[in-house]
Amino acid sequence: MQQLILKNDISKSKMEALIYFLKSWDIEAEVKTNTEVIAKKKIGFSLSAGLWKDNSIDANELRKKAWNKNV
Repeated sequence: MQQLILKNDISKSKMEALIYFLKSWDIEAEVKTNTEVIAKKKIGFSLSAGLWKDNSIDANELRKKAWNKNV
């Protein structure tokens, strides 16, 4: 089996013409549409994200330090 992959969407009339052309040469052809569904993993929002991303500090430690400051 060989596969011909069309990288861009084409109109229905062009697809039908292509299938008709292939069949006129006695080439069996069929249309399969590949609709890939990529599931994205949900990641909860972390209070220690962003500025503290690569540091070993967590949200609880940040809260403690914030509340201990004298205003």
